[in-house]
Amino acid sequence: MDFIDSKYIGILGVRLEQFRKKGKALWNFRCPLCGDSAKDKLKTRGYIFENKGDALYKCHNCGVATGLIQLIEHVAPSLKREYVLEKFGTRKRGKKINLGAGPQEDFFKTNETPTFSSDPLKYITCLELMDINHPARLYIHERKIPLRQVSRLYYTETFKSWTNSIVKNKFPNVKKDEGRLVIPFFDKSGKMIAFQGRSLDEKNKLRYITIKITEDECKIFGLEQIDESKLVYVVEGPIDSLFLTNAIAMAGSDLSNSCNLNKDTELVIVMDNENRNREIVKKIEGFIKKGYSVCIWDEKIQQKDINDMVLSGMSAEDVQTSIRSNTFTGLQATVALNNWKRI
Repeated sequence: MDFIDSKYIGILGVRLEQFRKKGKALWNFRCPLCGDSAKDKLKTRGYIFENKGDALYKCHNCGVATGLIQLIEHVAPSLKREYVLEKFGTRKRGKKINLGAGPQEDFFKTNETPTFSSDPLKYITCLELMDINHPARLYIHERKIPLRQVSRLYYTETFKSWTNSIVKNKFPNVKKDEGRLVIPFFDKSGKMIAFQGRSLDEKNKLRYITIKITEDECKIFGLEQIDESKLVYVVEGPIDSLFLTNAIAMAGSDLSNSCNLNKDTELVIVMDNENRNREIVKKIEGFIKKGYSVCIWDEKIQQKDINDMVLSGMSAEDVQTSIRSNTFTGLQATVALNNWKRI
């Protein structure tokens, strides 16, 4: 962190609630992203701090971790250009420059693969902090993903290199690296256990890449967000889960004991609406035999998944209401499934 970082942190401070310097290279304030505590207006859980010479931002309420440049872009967009020019304008072309957690590919290129020792998400960009005209932001806007969920999504221009910094040599060849939307998976304690990279190009043959960080963890999205004392909806894909209240996504895994869900948690399995897909039908049959409640979609709904239903004009609330109205268990579930297969 240098004089220019400190200067712009001070300028930014007048726009931040409860802003104060706590120590050398440490500032504290109310998080401008999540708004911090709604109950206690004096709570200040946002911090700017120094790490290996970089100015980084972390909120201990919403969990966002990013670089100073992205925080400036979110709080005071007009300052971003001034900051970039003043900090990097005099640097020699080609010299390695670290923009903290932000997408340094926007300004400078580097062929180096970083090695992350702690939170790997701070080295990529939270979508909430990205320009609304960035392709990743435009993508989630086109998919009508709720704004309240944007802070759970990230983006990197160098997905393969970033992955290799977490799982060594996962991609032996990174010459043709690519940008992807990153969807992190956490366990109940908030530790990242897996992530999914989603291509923004719908024509990409490999649209999803899901990677487990540790093999002994269950690959379930949303475990850290749910309230297990209430009904939990279990869908196939992470994107679909973002439209429902209290939902998780299996992402190709099963609901084994290793998922650490409480035994008393009431679950509703919501598979995609593909009654001609033998694999899906077989999975639903398996869930019914295990005693789970399942959603058997209304025949009036033609779209194959929740996101497509929302894109067709249904609200997320309408989708959830339809799921509740078409949830069955036991013999009723078997009868409903048999009728659904014949549609």
